[in-house]
Amino acid sequence: IRPHGMTEGFAFSNLKMGTKEVRIRLLGPGQVKDFEFYVTVPGLRADWQRAMEKLPFTEEEVVDYRSLDELREALRTLPATTTRRNGTGKGDPLNIVVVSNTLNPFIKAGWDETEVLTLASAWRTAKAFFGGRYRYAPFSALYVFGRPQDVSFQKARETIHERNHLRLWLLPMRFRGKQVAVGAISRDIGIYFTTRAWNLMTHAIDPDVDEAREYLTEDLATARTLERFGFMEGVEPADSSHPHRNLMFAPYWTDGRRVVLILSDEPVPLEKVGFLDWTKEEVEWSRKKAEREKGFRWGGAAKHPGSR
Repeated sequence: IRPHGMTEGFAFSNLKMGTKEVRIRLLGPGQVKDFEFYVTVPGLRADWQRAMEKLPFTEEEVVDYRSLDELREALRTLPATTTRRNGTGKGDPLNIVVVSNTLNPFIKAGWDETEVLTLASAWRTAKAFFGGRYRYAPFSALYVFGRPQDVSFQKARETIHERNHLRLWLLPMRFRGKQVAVGAISRDIGIYFTTRAWNLMTHAIDPDVDEAREYLTEDLATARTLERFGFMEGVEPADSSHPHRNLMFAPYWTDGRRVVLILSDEPVPLEKVGFLDWTKEEVEWSRKKAEREKGFRWGGAAKHPGSR
């Protein structure tokens, strides 16, 4: 392309439904320029599109926090787990908080959007159970604040029975203009039959839920979309000998921490990723945790930077 010139043509790529990241790299004498943008590929109605049509709160209800201390105090008021629709019971741990202007960081990291449940998507899901491939399969609703997830993403593995599931609930809060959401992430490892589900079957999750939380953090950092991260208290800690149970009575264990992820639409090199240094609060939280444990032995819980 000559200076001030123009060309046109076609670019071919793998098919990805929903939002697709497009990267353009221009090479010139002694310089390289990268551009990226996002396009909508027709044919997929994602659950977040439906949620955006009717937000669960008004603009007047939204509080924009300007300092990290204010944000931390607001996040401490959040529930620790999902619940039943009526607000009872304790389900999966709410182990992530996402602060982001857009959903693009997840697209860039290779996560797929989730299709809304229709007869067509239910049929595609059914076929995938018998060996097909369906990267955008709907998944069951979990509830926080009496409503199902507003946004969900997934990363498919070998089969539909093995996926990384990520659910987000939008909050009436922002941090320096960025939307804040609380979420739950887990890793499917199979399916099993249960009388607790309407269809008599559900996905089995990896009981070490911290592994999925750490995977998401590393995945976003590697995709250069993670600006800062830190940890705060979440659900009560539990180890493999004394696990928690979710609403399907499936066991899980955790160190009890919730990761806070502040994302960026601009590329962030790994060496520039910052850490939310809430050390003083973390020390106090760890001390109280040790008092609760009263000497029982942990089964290899992961530590994180800044822990004591």
